[in-house]
Amino acid sequence: MNTEILKAALLGTDRHMPDISKEAPEIYTRINALPTSKEDRFLKMAFTSIIYEEAGTKPVTIDAHLPECPAESRTVVTGQLAALLQSAMKDQNDVLFGFLVFRIVQRNEVVQPQLVPALLNKALERKNDKEQLLGICGMTGQWLCDLNPQWKVLRDGTRDEENVWETGSTESRKTFLTALRKTDPNAAIALLEGTLSQENANNRLAFLQLLNDGLSLSDEPFLQKLLTDKSQKVRETVVGMLRQIQGSAVNRSHFEWLLRMIGVQEERHLLVTKKKKLVISDAVMPDESIFKTGVERVSTEKGVQDHVFIAGQLLSAIDPAALSESMELTDQQSIGLFLEHPAAKALLPFLTSAAVQFRNKAWALALLHRGDARDIGLLNALTPVERLPFYLQFLNGNASNLFAYLLDDAYSPLPIRLAEQLLDHLSKFPYHITQPVYQRLALQLPAGIMPVLKKYAEDPRQDYQLRYFKNQMSEMMRLVELKKNIA
Repeated sequence: MNTEILKAALLGTDRHMPDISKEAPEIYTRINALPTSKEDRFLKMAFTSIIYEEAGTKPVTIDAHLPECPAESRTVVTGQLAALLQSAMKDQNDVLFGFLVFRIVQRNEVVQPQLVPALLNKALERKNDKEQLLGICGMTGQWLCDLNPQWKVLRDGTRDEENVWETGSTESRKTFLTALRKTDPNAAIALLEGTLSQENANNRLAFLQLLNDGLSLSDEPFLQKLLTDKSQKVRETVVGMLRQIQGSAVNRSHFEWLLRMIGVQEERHLLVTKKKKLVISDAVMPDESIFKTGVERVSTEKGVQDHVFIAGQLLSAIDPAALSESMELTDQQSIGLFLEHPAAKALLPFLTSAAVQFRNKAWALALLHRGDARDIGLLNALTPVERLPFYLQFLNGNASNLFAYLLDDAYSPLPIRLAEQLLDHLSKFPYHITQPVYQRLALQLPAGIMPVLKKYAEDPRQDYQLRYFKNQMSEMMRLVELKKNIA
């Protein structure tokens, strides 16, 4: 009857009414005999068909023996930690859930069997966390993965990965390529070489951008072939990547022209001492080939001369250590000369770009000591202890960037002084971060911070912003205490 009903729905009841076969239940014949319109009889037949379809069928008998679940070799989580995990899952509290999973992994324990199915489903949704989630599911998780095809990919990963590049969504393919790039960079290039020409321009661009992490000279031949791509955005991206690869033909030409444009001169200071001075020549102009590699010949910054702007662009993708060596200077001397140049302010973005990309400590320190740094990536050139004096200068620009930088996957406790400074800032600007970030911050606060949190939570003032902040402090106190209890 379903086929006949569908046909009537497509053609219209004026052109076709469902034919009732001899095998059809009697009710269809009785409906068709009703003294009502065709539309009424058709709708009643359609409704009846749905009821029949949803009424169920006889269960299929399967004669099979399911293997028993192996005994668990690790300790099963019980007590408060188990209750908290169940509560976090029920409330969809991702911040607390993530921390509890971290703690269970850290303790080398596994969850209770009744939680395993829900955790396996979460692992399917959160592919970045699937190894951790599968790990805490223990032997029960492994056993269920073998029985359920949907979960099987979590265990061996092959079913997903063998076909994801050919049949997966754009996002799943990007995830696959990113992972492959980390484990086998050459295999990632080989994969793209074989299939990139078949992709649309947006996909070609998206996949190429994933190669930025771990660029090396071995990538140059592949990228060179893409300089003639039909898409202008792809060509511009490729040129930008070639500029970053130290030793590539594009990078070498930029380096050579930069050295022609800049020089170090000595001038007398107070008629007694000699002082070195950086000079950027306006008499040297790179040839046309340089301007075909993404370098702009006319300054886009008001008051910045063209030759300074060109030199800055060339400088931004050059290793500071290599540049210092070519200028016969130390890294400290070279960055000092650049910052003393009359056009230092215009050069700052380019100097910062080079310092961040190559993690040059001398350049990063010099730029940070100015107090006006905006790229938090400069901190990556320093050790954790060396970073401490510079964190606060990133609070006023974009506080969320600083918190994203500080909050790590290991839940490392923040130094007490830094924690106090962050809370002091938030007490004045409580909406600089969101509620989940407050919760996440609480899980990295040192145990000794409780008196500070209590002081803020018990502040008697009642203005609107402060009430919001006090609520956050109360929740943070709860999380700090919770973390202490499940250590």
